Amino acid sequence: MSRMFKAVSGGTSLRALAEAPAADDVPFVEIGGPSGPLYSPGLSLLAVPAPAPLPAIEPPPEPAPAPLAERSFPRLAEPKYLSVSFHDLTGRPRNAAERDGPDAGLVALHLPDHPISGEYRTLRDEIRAQLPEPIPRLLWFTAATVSAGTTSVLLNLAVTLARESSHRVLVVDANVERPAIAEKFSIAKSVQGLCEVLSQRIPLAWAVQASTLPNLQILPAGTAAASFAQDMPKLMDQLRQWYDWVLIDGGVWSAAPERDGLAALADATYLVSRETDVDRGEFAGLRASVRDAGGLLRGYIATKV
Repeated sequence: MSRMFKAVSGGTSLRALAEAPAADDVPFVEIGGPSGPLYSPGLSLLAVPAPAPLPAIEPPPEPAPAPLAERSFPRLAEPKYLSVSFHDLTGRPRNAAERDGPDAGLVALHLPDHPISGEYRTLRDEIRAQLPEPIPRLLWFTAATVSAGTTSVLLNLAVTLARESSHRVLVVDANVERPAIAEKFSIAKSVQGLCEVLSQRIPLAWAVQASTLPNLQILPAGTAAASFAQDMPKLMDQLRQWYDWVLIDGGVWSAAPERDGLAALADATYLVSRETDVDRGEFAGLRASVRDAGGLLRGYIATKV
């Protein structure tokens, strides 16, 4: 792993968290038996004695079907600690093309050769390794505090995925308490989006917005009242059919409990925190809460200044 994207292991409490066994891990079960020839040419089937009957065994109770995320990708023994730089680039000079366009903080879009953009490429490669083919892949991002930088991490990662692949990428602003994705892409705050789709006021195709990258699209938060628990699972299934990568900004965990439960339907959940906050109680509590809700934790992304 590169020096700009590393497992955070400097603090004692971090090391303890990284080494702690996951309480909800389950053993792997091997399906099938040893392989071998069932029939060889020249061997008479009549000459093969019939196997002795096996004693009757009471079949075990049928287990409940695993969540979709666990059926798609095996659960990791322990999520990784990952890190990316989080610099405020809004004060840097902007050229005429950027002045009325996407936010300057989207460094992966404006400055693809910047060292921070390189960190997001490393983050992209790590996530790809965690979630191998087949696609589509739906990622859920959440945080313990509003200042964690979740939206910036999600958007820079989405730009990196869209810029360097032919895959269709969508970012979804489910952070309806503090929507920010539309503004960062210079889309009007009042535009209809996710909430209007969930309340069945407009179809999904009308709500999706274009970006400056041809294969990156935006689904803003919208402004209508909507029920996440009832209609969001259906929408997530539809998004899997339309896109290869779907990145959802889940906002601050526990701000909307009915939304938090939907993390269990994603292929991976990533918890975002400032590196200076990962030892705080809020982060440790969030880690346990996401697992209790059934979220498939893949990593903790620490944003460092």
